[in-house]
Amino acid sequence: MLIKSIPGLLLVFLVIPGICGFILTDLLHLYENNIVRRSVLNLVAGNLLMWAVFEAVAVPMIFLRQDFRHVILLWLLILAAIVIIFVSVLRKVPFIRFDARHRKLPGLFHDRKALVLLLLLLVIVGFQCAVYLFGMHLDEDDSRFIAHAVYTWKTNRMLTENAATGELNLQNWGGDYLKDAVSPWMIYIAMLARLTAMHPAVLAHTVLPVILLLLGYGIYCLAGMELFGDDRRKAILFCLIVAFLQLFFAGSTRTQSEFALLRIWQGKAVVAGVGIPMILYCFIYLYRHAAEERTIWMLLITDLACCLLSGMGIIIAASMIGICSIWYILGCRRWRAIWKVPVVLLPSVVFGGLYYMCKIGRIVL
Repeated sequence: MLIKSIPGLLLVFLVIPGICGFILTDLLHLYENNIVRRSVLNLVAGNLLMWAVFEAVAVPMIFLRQDFRHVILLWLLILAAIVIIFVSVLRKVPFIRFDARHRKLPGLFHDRKALVLLLLLLVIVGFQCAVYLFGMHLDEDDSRFIAHAVYTWKTNRMLTENAATGELNLQNWGGDYLKDAVSPWMIYIAMLARLTAMHPAVLAHTVLPVILLLLGYGIYCLAGMELFGDDRRKAILFCLIVAFLQLFFAGSTRTQSEFALLRIWQGKAVVAGVGIPMILYCFIYLYRHAAEERTIWMLLITDLACCLLSGMGIIIAASMIGICSIWYILGCRRWRAIWKVPVVLLPSVVFGGLYYMCKIGRIVL
């Protein structure tokens, strides 16, 4: 199964996010000063854009009881339209034309201590990825998350039945199912399974966790580079400490490390492992690159992507962006960013408000 799925895996985890990420970072002036860091940033930003577009597409289609295949088709068409508009208007081809500043390769091999630290980092992260690939962790939440993904993948119906009991949900969603309708991460997993020709349970427990874990570490690496500038040793040591601490901070079922290393395929875990670090990285970048104010719109994409992941993503992303924006505006005296913050928080307001209106019965499903 895995061999047959390799073309689809390369498409959805490398080609599409790479192209979308190049477009997004180019439009938002979110640059890194060598090709390795720019490639990592492209993949992270591309995945966030894919998640954001899916949230905007899937939620209305779910509430309108549309076919799952229509969601996939519309999502692909929107991404294709973004690429076509970018190429035709700006006359740029993603991944082919780099500016001179992006061609500089890191001189890591000339620094033996940094190279040793990098090898240690690769060993720890590789071990964590191997556990996901060759091990198995079953979580009670799979009876809802993975069950819905499998049900949608097999029937092309989205949240019309309780996937665990078969009970019809056509008249009303309540409790967790209402949260799933507003933050349909499991539907996204079902779409990835359809595009990669893999079973959703297999994808969610093997390949997807590795990709999400690497995205999280990619963000930590980017943040380390921004924090410590050109000091590779400190940047790699920063990531090494994070990876090492992840192994020993799973004493509770609600720690970031437990989410990252045991069940990162769940939406709330992706918020902790990818969404929150990305928000912090964006503010670090904004602080160090004051002239690139356009980069603040990356927070809009991140907030919308977090809305897809979980109901907690809606609340936590909005809270973090709001609090960090106060520091950014007042502490860094970026007064021109005041009007941008409400726009950045708009996805959380819209989807959080949708959930609340359904919850109190003002919107009848």
